[in-house]
Amino acid sequence: MKRLFLTVVMICCCAGSLLTAQTSETPYTAPKDTVEEPLVVFRDRFVIDFYHTFWMGMPVEVKHMKFDPGVNFSAIWDFKIKKKPIAIGLGIGLSYYTQYSNALLQYDKTSDFMKYYVLPPDLKYNHAVMNYLSVNVPVEFRYRHSNGFKVSIGARAGWVALINQEYKGANPSTPADTAMYKNLMINNKMKYNVDFYLRIGWKFVDLYYCYQVTPLFADNKGPKIRPMSLGISFSLF
Repeated sequence: MKRLFLTVVMICCCAGSLLTAQTSETPYTAPKDTVEEPLVVFRDRFVIDFYHTFWMGMPVEVKHMKFDPGVNFSAIWDFKIKKKPIAIGLGIGLSYYTQYSNALLQYDKTSDFMKYYVLPPDLKYNHAVMNYLSVNVPVEFRYRHSNGFKVSIGARAGWVALINQEYKGANPSTPADTAMYKNLMINNKMKYNVDFYLRIGWKFVDLYYCYQVTPLFADNKGPKIRPMSLGISFSLF
């Protein structure tokens, strides 16, 4: 009977020590979920720029109008850099420029050169305007602060889709007659263009500046003119 009692006591002691060893380990606790607040409020997927163009390199004798309006449309996807207020933008765009002046662009076959011919000062006409259109691929470096302030620095490489000139007014050869025509034979134009631009603003409104580094015409084939634009931008979506 005593042996049985001692055996039971020993078994209980061993079981107690095993239970104590198991409960001494630190229990597992799952980590708390953390929620990060988004840094970007406006993604600027669709941008419209309205601007006035200053035509650099124009011949001295050619006078262009005080306001040469233009517009640029850009559809850009925003690639955010994680946990940073910066992003890279990549997309496709369309840029349109105008140039109102007192001269007509004509091609000289003898010299293989595009040249401005100034209209007579007493000639009455409504407008003589050059249109310039390009399709491009913009790449931007973007910074946005949580309060809405933002800066974008970008570059565009594009294909020159169109350069033409429209005229409406008295016929330069016979002023008594009225002439209205569109000159599509703009020779020696560059097939591509490259420009750099800057936007600084708050939320969906920006100031816009752009400078094209490539001229409109090939070297020694036409006037070395290029657009420099200043205006305002609206960022949508």
